[in-house]
Amino acid sequence: MIRTLYMNEQNELHRCNSPEDIQTENKWMWVDFESATSEEMRLLRTYFNFHPISIEDATSVNQRPKFKEYDHYLFFVFQAIDLKSMKPEEIDVFINNDYIVTFHKENAEEVDKAWRNLQNSTLKAKHSTHDIMYSILDATVDNYFPFVYELEEKVFSFEDRHSVNISTEELIEETFDLREDLLMIRRTVNPMKDLVYRVLEGRLVSLSKKQRILLHHINDHLVRQVEMIESSREMTADIRDNYISLNSFKMNNIMKILTIYSVIFMPLTLIAGIYGMNFDIMPELHWNFGYLAVWLVMIFITIGMIIYFKKKHWF
Repeated sequence: MIRTLYMNEQNELHRCNSPEDIQTENKWMWVDFESATSEEMRLLRTYFNFHPISIEDATSVNQRPKFKEYDHYLFFVFQAIDLKSMKPEEIDVFINNDYIVTFHKENAEEVDKAWRNLQNSTLKAKHSTHDIMYSILDATVDNYFPFVYELEEKVFSFEDRHSVNISTEELIEETFDLREDLLMIRRTVNPMKDLVYRVLEGRLVSLSKKQRILLHHINDHLVRQVEMIESSREMTADIRDNYISLNSFKMNNIMKILTIYSVIFMPLTLIAGIYGMNFDIMPELHWNFGYLAVWLVMIFITIGMIIYFKKKHWF
């Protein structure tokens, strides 16, 4: 699907389907490609004359956030996050002063929001193509917050879940799943933060005072999100280490108790083994009190070893 907005010479905003339908002079236009067909994508090459490498970057998948300079336009790659699946989705932007072209394979709420804001704005004539792009970027970054807050809330809820009857194995498994989600969103937020920083500090894109203020606002949001993600990752690492340590402590206690039982029964097993041998001539073998004496010796050894282990604080 293709949709187009353009500003004519009278500062009036109009909408049409394809840029080829525009019959009048215009100050700028915004062409949005959503789930475009191969015939529609032909316009990228024929109408706009974009470089084949930038078209390949846009039509391929899983590009990292970046921007490149070409002869007559700039090419940006943004990464949004799907509101349902929590998976990254790519938004590609071709831009110069005369046009902005957005390209995405799925519906992008961030683009729709910028589209609605532009149509509802009372200051349409003051918008430029770069203002539109930064509006999309702002909406993209703002949509990270629900996921970051959700993951942070899951981290904080681990303490409450510890009081519930949940096995250590389940908590460890949930911790690793949570760290995987944090890693996924980290791979999206960090490159976007680097991209915004490069635009702010670079000389490639000229920024107005209004645009610079907006980019600083976006950068502040990204810095905050990165800090929240790193804090959550550290907390999950602490939770993981604590549960692993607790599990090791429990295992060591079990092994210690089993070892103590084994050590106690070793001399008793030795005595029982000796007097269980089938020899006719053995000391105390035909003694009337032999059986009682062996029991008393074994009881004495057991009590003595228990007292010794207690003094050593082994249990």
